[in-house]
Amino acid sequence: MELADGSTVGYDYLIIATGPRLAFDEIPGFGPHGHTQSVCHVDHAGESGEFWDGFVKDPGPIIVGSVQGASCFGPAYEYLFIAETDLRKRKIRDKVPITFVTSEPYIGHLGLGGVGDSKGMLESELRDKSVKWICNAKVDRIEAGKMYVTEVDETGAEKKKHELSFKHSMMIPAFTGVDAVRGIDGLVNPRGFVLVDEYQRNPKFKNVYSVGVCIAIPPQEQTPVPTGVPKTGYMIESMVTATAHNIREELDGKQPSHKATWSALCLADMGDTGLASSPSRKFRRATSPGPPRVIGCTWQDRL
Repeated sequence: MELADGSTVGYDYLIIATGPRLAFDEIPGFGPHGHTQSVCHVDHAGESGEFWDGFVKDPGPIIVGSVQGASCFGPAYEYLFIAETDLRKRKIRDKVPITFVTSEPYIGHLGLGGVGDSKGMLESELRDKSVKWICNAKVDRIEAGKMYVTEVDETGAEKKKHELSFKHSMMIPAFTGVDAVRGIDGLVNPRGFVLVDEYQRNPKFKNVYSVGVCIAIPPQEQTPVPTGVPKTGYMIESMVTATAHNIREELDGKQPSHKATWSALCLADMGDTGLASSPSRKFRRATSPGPPRVIGCTWQDRL
């Protein structure tokens, strides 16, 4: 393996577990170096928390959601509900119009074609909290205090242009593979995600395994605006377990036999309550509030 400084490192087995690259650069004005906040990295989350402390002293319109190509939708909903709850507790909710902008074809799609009755439940929650939403949304560009969004219909044709004002926005970006592995033929797909078989092993480089958000998983279904499949903490734990067992088997001269379940088990913070879900069960509201809420936190850290 060749490193950036030109040196090389030998290995018997390599596990690629880099996490993703955050593709803020795909939309002009997007991200912490542009005009929106982020919670996808611990440093970004800390900065977002500091921004929030200033925002509540001089509040205004909020836009929360996920852009085209995003695959991690849960944190957007969580951020929305945590923020809305905090605004109510501060008694300034009436000063803050909130719009949820998402590439999902409908509320509660989550990149999974919906989970149980997620569509109906999450739509009900947004209505109850007076949150407007735009689905099938493609963010064209972002300027200071302005977000330009194209809404498309079910065929992908342009339906309406939106020019949305905001004083605070947190949008989940699309992910790509990291620069270190992008463009390696047979190792990654065009977006730089590592190709793996059912044993978490790369089909071309048999002694290379990969786990986590950096692996390639095909979309659950075709959507008018591109969406990806989320990779949750529970799924990743299953990938890591399978990989460890498979490498042990290879060291013993056996063929790998362990497969990750890739099942999604989701716990969602809704500000003053919560939801739990899995593919085989409907969304279930928590019976009691969870621990104190923190605006500046990452999805990975909270799992």
